[in-house]
Amino acid sequence: MKENWDELLKDYEPSTDAIKKQEPPSQGMSKRMYYALLIIFGAAFLLGGAFLLGYYLENKAAEQTYSELDKLYQSGLQATTPTTQPGTTGTGPVETQPPTILPELEKIYELNNDLVGYLHFDYPNLNLRFPVVQSSTSDDFYLDYDFYGRENMSGCPYVPNHCDVFKPSDSVVIYGHNMQSGGMFNKLTWYRKKSYWQEHQTFHFDTLYERHTYRIFAVFKTAAMQHDADGNPWGYPYHYMNNFQNEEEFNKFIADVKGAAFTGTNAYKGESYYDTGITPVYGDKILCLSTCEYSMTDPDGTVNGRLVVMAVRIE
Repeated sequence: MKENWDELLKDYEPSTDAIKKQEPPSQGMSKRMYYALLIIFGAAFLLGGAFLLGYYLENKAAEQTYSELDKLYQSGLQATTPTTQPGTTGTGPVETQPPTILPELEKIYELNNDLVGYLHFDYPNLNLRFPVVQSSTSDDFYLDYDFYGRENMSGCPYVPNHCDVFKPSDSVVIYGHNMQSGGMFNKLTWYRKKSYWQEHQTFHFDTLYERHTYRIFAVFKTAAMQHDADGNPWGYPYHYMNNFQNEEEFNKFIADVKGAAFTGTNAYKGESYYDTGITPVYGDKILCLSTCEYSMTDPDGTVNGRLVVMAVRIE
């Protein structure tokens, strides 16, 4: 019987030819998947590399641009001779005159009439020196364009249109990117430590017509979005608080940015890093330097915070 079964089973055994015909498709499928994955990962690698290269090149271009503009500023400053203050003439009674552009800003203004001032920190280890612009066409134009209006992810420090630099508004905001390369406003993150603030408390913001010194009195972080989906407070709206009707409004704003906004039952998301012991008084002019912060999130979890360095004009 066994011999009969062996004979019968021979009819059902796959031939060597059949086996050979079945193997290639399996091997071919494996190779196709291998090469497909290779192409996908290779493309991802190339795209990532292209992005990083583009990021590096745009950062270098921005550094070169603002270094050259600072040389123009420095050369104009060196050529400046002591004269009467802008808006006055002679040594007799003060006469109202049309404002004149500061000598160190004349050449820079000729390059771009959106220039409204120059921000500079005069410390050896703090290379933060930039022209500040205010677009005449679009509020956030300079978010993605450099001083010359060329597309660049580093942008250019700018003032939103609801702030008046020259009057000025009670609180003026200057926005600047926090570049991971260390460029633009990235070094403002050093002010999260009180020890750093203690050694670097002042900086300068010169408008087109006047030179001014500011002293930092508050450093805090908050979320960018003001409210969640239910209308509850989320990020503190410091950037929209630019003029105050009375002393009470002003004092509340100062208390908020020094930390009060982030305490209590209806607190905004955020944190004041330390107490400087400096409290501006009604009538003082405030300058707010604002940049990105990467630990705060919007209600949907998107990383979208703001680091704010706030200063009061002292001269």
